[in-house]
Amino acid sequence: MTIQSVDQVVDLEATTHAAETQVLLAAGAFGTALRGSHEFDRLREAGAALGADVAAQEAIEAFNRCRFELELEIRLGTLNSGQRAEIERLQAAMLAFPTVAEYITAQSAFEAICRETATLVSGEIGIDFAANCRSGGCCG
Repeated sequence: MTIQSVDQVVDLEATTHAAETQVLLAAGAFGTALRGSHEFDRLREAGAALGADVAAQEAIEAFNRCRFELELEIRLGTLNSGQRAEIERLQAAMLAFPTVAEYITAQSAFEAICRETATLVSGEIGIDFAANCRSGGCCG
């Protein structure tokens, strides 16, 4: 290795580090902006209200318990009409709570803004951002 090649490696590492720093700063600013959005505030408030609604929580637990108990039948597509009716009854009871409905609406609005920002990021970086983040989060 020559002194010139060492200098090139050092320059490349410095450039890479500077680019990484810029990306982290931009990501931090993006996160701050997203956290300050109306949609995020609405989701947080709806989540707090839902968490405080004991009756809604009981309805959610009943629905989830029923779905868990019938998971195999659901996956296999072998639910009988009585089982399907019970799931639908529990789901309707759960969705009848205003706190549940507001949470679902707020979550959908926040997911929409996440999809919109993923589209903007994809345009800026030239690859499908959401497709590369499928392991979780709101972008997919």
